[in-house]
Amino acid sequence: MQGHTPQGNAANEIDIAATIDSAAISALQWRVFALTLAASIFDGFDTMVMSFLAPAITQEWGASHAAFGLVFSATLLGAAIGAATLGLLADRAGRKKLVMVAILWFGLLTIACAFATGITSLVLLRFVAGLGLGGAIPNMLALAAEYAPARRRSTIVSIITWGTPLGAVLGGLIAPNVLMLADWRAMLLVAGIAPVLLVPLLWIGLPESVRFLALKDSNDPRLLVILRRICPFLRVSADTRFVLTERRVGRATIGALFRDGLAAGTILLSAAMFTSLLLSFMLVNWTPTLLERAGIPLSDAILGTIVLNLSGIVGSLGISRVVDGRLRGSTVLAISYLFAVAAILSAGTATLLEGVPLPVLMATLGASGFFLIGSQITLSAYITAFFPTALRGTGIGFNNAVARCGSLFGPALGGILLSAGINPAHILFAGIIPGLFSAVALGILAFIQTRGRADTRTHLIKNRGLA
Repeated sequence: MQGHTPQGNAANEIDIAATIDSAAISALQWRVFALTLAASIFDGFDTMVMSFLAPAITQEWGASHAAFGLVFSATLLGAAIGAATLGLLADRAGRKKLVMVAILWFGLLTIACAFATGITSLVLLRFVAGLGLGGAIPNMLALAAEYAPARRRSTIVSIITWGTPLGAVLGGLIAPNVLMLADWRAMLLVAGIAPVLLVPLLWIGLPESVRFLALKDSNDPRLLVILRRICPFLRVSADTRFVLTERRVGRATIGALFRDGLAAGTILLSAAMFTSLLLSFMLVNWTPTLLERAGIPLSDAILGTIVLNLSGIVGSLGISRVVDGRLRGSTVLAISYLFAVAAILSAGTATLLEGVPLPVLMATLGASGFFLIGSQITLSAYITAFFPTALRGTGIGFNNAVARCGSLFGPALGGILLSAGINPAHILFAGIIPGLFSAVALGILAFIQTRGRADTRTHLIKNRGLA
């Protein structure tokens, strides 16, 4: 970037997106990515903490699996509402403020959950905590995406999205030790205090989105400060304006997501995430119980959840690198979900057969996590680039809200099927249906995008012929 200033449409304009895309990734950007990843980990930790405490709580209170499924679903219902509302607010008030409010909110409410006295009060508290859990995600992803260069955006945002599986892995490692030393209430205190302590670090170290600032006021003095930290050799004059050369929209609303060519993508991406989260949250929340019902010792059953999540992290890194390359992201993701279906089918078969070695079972779970959770994480990153800056928080929030409804039904469905005595293998076999639905939705989007580009090329060729 040395000695070069990305220009806009006029000599005194600097294109913010071009500046970020052409510069090396700066220390400021790495700090944004690190802080949003830390926030994402705590969000994932607090979202998944109940899956590790379910056996202890149900035993103490004498609750059924179906009843405790309401605790999972209440969290995810609150998260769906929080994602839609706080994502919309972020496009009006800013990313940084909403990230901090959401994290402080779910941290304090997780602490409050430690003082629940029964399933009813726990369901209510987890619902309210879910408002913050859901609201943090779209704003963290939007902030990271708006500081990431286009050439690495899917990979970087995918890494930020690792927070959910990393948080689950962290919970799986900490929970057994805390439960040995104390009880489930102590684990909730740990899960709540940690994000509260993160908020001051976010206040000090996290800048507001540079793209959001430019949309609000192209003369905001913070723009020059931030961009010079990203590109120290940026040349400016007294009359320099910072601009975003992208589609402009009016006031951020849900309705704007269904206009100006965004409708098909909004619907298909939301549908794909809905079925993907339905399947993955059912598996992640109930895998220990499913494996235990299949005759696997509890310690190995918990290991299955860790393998599932860690494999998802590895998978997202590989899949997102392909998406950041020249191949169309929607096509790559559609194919990846088909591989996820095959892996889940293999995992169900492994639990059904007697005498299958534990490493073989774990390998099938690892493949399931690699393609299912890996595709889901990459899809989240892909969605951040689909919406323009003015609608990014709204678009991500809407998609998360729809997707969280899938994550709401997944754990409840798993609890109902387990309580009905359905064989764990058959529950896994049923998982191929939502997996196939995600693949089909993304395949349709890939077809629409290919046809749209072909129409554009044809139009350009005709215009050249008339010139």
